[in-house]
Amino acid sequence: MRLRLAMGALLCVFLSNAQNVEIVRHVQLLKGVESQCYNPVLSLDGQKVLFTQSDYEGLKVYDIKNDVTKTLATDRMAGFAPAFSKDGKSVYFLSQTRENMLVYRSVKSVNLDGSGVQTVSEKSRGMQHPVAVDGGVVTVSDNGRKLKAKSKGGTYVYSAGKELVVMRNGVEKRIAPVPTKYTYIWESLSPDGTKILFYAGAKGAYVCDLDGNLVADLGKYTSPAWCGNDYVVAVNATHDGHQYETSQIVLLKVDGSYKKELTTPVSMSMHPTASEAGDRITYNTIDGRLFLMDLKIK
Repeated sequence: MRLRLAMGALLCVFLSNAQNVEIVRHVQLLKGVESQCYNPVLSLDGQKVLFTQSDYEGLKVYDIKNDVTKTLATDRMAGFAPAFSKDGKSVYFLSQTRENMLVYRSVKSVNLDGSGVQTVSEKSRGMQHPVAVDGGVVTVSDNGRKLKAKSKGGTYVYSAGKELVVMRNGVEKRIAPVPTKYTYIWESLSPDGTKILFYAGAKGAYVCDLDGNLVADLGKYTSPAWCGNDYVVAVNATHDGHQYETSQIVLLKVDGSYKKELTTPVSMSMHPTASEAGDRITYNTIDGRLFLMDLKIK
């Protein structure tokens, strides 16, 4: 009898949890207008989205509210993990060139109307994607870390191979929350600045605190991104070693108590990105279609 009551209580909890996220809008953006929309990056307020081609060449911004698209850059690799500035007025992006068979990358900035293109960090080998910080941007390359900001940049994180580098007001701390023989990727700071989301090579997606203490093992999901402070959107995909067989977007609660499939496995959806409030996500499909989804988390 006690077992039945316990199971009934668990079922009630599950059912209540299963209803705490509602998809209130799910639409394709730029249908019939743009044929290549890959690797979207949603602005913090969820009103603008960056996208690029499948090979990361060029960068465009779509103003969702006003239904206006603007080309920001035509550079190679400009669409590889660009970043909105913290004030939402400009965008930082990579620019790649080749010299004597060697690859060099610089970091540039551009206003959202396409004006005011500036080189933030000169070309270098091993340049990583830009990290937007308070008052500016951080660039990391084989020449080291460079802060281009009016202050010390506040708190931010970036990957350094098998370590994560956490910066807090100019003070550096290197952590390795999950041992891996590969590298950390898709690292990002939660909107409230208290937790780090990352993918440990060949192991999966995790969350840790700023000191490297593990908070959550989310599982073998890829492309994880914060969706508010308590949820993560990520990709659940299968492949045969050569190509994707299925790919879907899932929503995960950081404490492990909740999971919701936002798209189906056959949708071939990938590269999710979310607003700071966690009420809107965008993603692309394998054939370059761009989608928007509004969520209501109760």
